[in-house]
Amino acid sequence: MSDQQKIIEHSEEKFFRDGFYKTTMDEVAEEMRMSKKTIYKFFPSKEVLITAVARHFMQNMRNKILPALNSDKNAIEKLEDLVSILTAASLKVTPKRIDEMQRHFPSLWNEIDKFRTKMMFENITRVIDQGKAEGLFIEYPTTIIMNVLVASVRNIVNPEFILNNNFSISEAARYAFKIIIGGIVTEKGKKTFNQTLNKM
Repeated sequence: MSDQQKIIEHSEEKFFRDGFYKTTMDEVAEEMRMSKKTIYKFFPSKEVLITAVARHFMQNMRNKILPALNSDKNAIEKLEDLVSILTAASLKVTPKRIDEMQRHFPSLWNEIDKFRTKMMFENITRVIDQGKAEGLFIEYPTTIIMNVLVASVRNIVNPEFILNNNFSISEAARYAFKIIIGGIVTEKGKKTFNQTLNKM
């Protein structure tokens, strides 16, 4: 592994654990037993390093989400897998870290928000259409389903809602999944949906 990659992966753990704003480049260098000169050779500022970390995290999420959504499973199982992936990610991406990103690195947060919206519209749309073809979902307009889903994620999985309502990100995501998907399943889909709920 290159020094650049080592710095990104170590910093990702450090930033998510101790905070993006609070963590200093001195601390990163000290923990890695690496000179700041070496770190600055690849990342001229903390903001550049944070951007690299965020993009690395997003790429890893893409690498997990796309295979799950392109598997041979039915649409409800695929969406359950997606919730599981997001739940695992929420162990790192706490409401506090999201709030910190929004407050101190707004342009980067906008990039992250665009990423999650694009991932949902481009990929989950196909899963919704698959569910209709399988007879699992009611023939509601896909664009409406997707806009309800995206609006829910943006409004529920965000620091203000989470912190004010005492939910974890994973709890909020799972409730949103149950409410939205539960509202579009057919009679045929209910059996698969209920089996999926028992696993959650």
